Amino acid sequence: MKTLANILALIWITSGLVFALNGGADSLQSEIRLRTYLENDRVPLNQEVVFNIELSWIGEVSRYRILELSEPALTNLKLRGSGSANRFYQDKDKRPHAVKTITFYFTPLEMGMAYIDGITIKYLDLQTGQSGRLISQRIGLEITEPVARPGDKMNAVKLMVFALIAAFIAFALFSLKRYFDQKKQQELLTEPQKTIEEEFLERLKNNVTLSRNLPEKRFNDLVELLTQYFRKRFELPPGSEFFEVRLLLEKTNVKQEILSRLEQLFERAELIKFAGEPVSESELHFFIDTTELLFTEMNKRE
Repeated sequence: MKTLANILALIWITSGLVFALNGGADSLQSEIRLRTYLENDRVPLNQEVVFNIELSWIGEVSRYRILELSEPALTNLKLRGSGSANRFYQDKDKRPHAVKTITFYFTPLEMGMAYIDGITIKYLDLQTGQSGRLISQRIGLEITEPVARPGDKMNAVKLMVFALIAAFIAFALFSLKRYFDQKKQQELLTEPQKTIEEEFLERLKNNVTLSRNLPEKRFNDLVELLTQYFRKRFELPPGSEFFEVRLLLEKTNVKQEILSRLEQLFERAELIKFAGEPVSESELHFFIDTTELLFTEMNKRE
């Protein structure tokens, strides 16, 4: 019973689940929650620590805007990169639910205890106009001895055996790849082609949203992705300005809120390019959500 109690206590501490602190009478109406957790609370020195920040609420993905995401204060850890993802589903009562997950990747510095201090997230409810904040608890984890890497103690006989197995697997994979490539070619002849927006939504997810690069690099990738989309969607020549794009978007009845966000994005791109200003995580996620909304909105017009 004591062991079970310790496990339950550890799960409770690690989850870091807290409620929104709006500071107003309508704080419960927003129903936004913050949950922080580790993929593993015991990590070898030669592996990375994966730390997740999960925001969830009842409503559409675009209901909340993240105004500020504080950088986590670290002990015995170093930030290596981050990524984010959005998820949308409906419950049994057909109510929409949105989940936004931001993932940080840390490199351990030495064996012993490591800590990630509490994180503060400021947000704005676009439906009510209210702003608030969420605060997580401090999370600790143990950095253990490095684990042995595969092949560290292999002798010549084992290497030969593995080489033969690898050769067999390579041949089998080559045969399977050839089979599936032929099958895919046949399926492509019958299946409908993706729209331009579906193609760029997939690229946005793979190349920007799930990227582990630093915010500045991901922001530049996002701007380049949008530029390529506008050229392909409207057949624009290289060097076209955003005001030309805006006129074309207005003709397709894109919402003014999305147009204003896009204009803000390209203005920030100029400042970052020529003034070298930094990009925050919250700002990056705001522009990623804006781009996703644009592609979704334009896809409805196909």
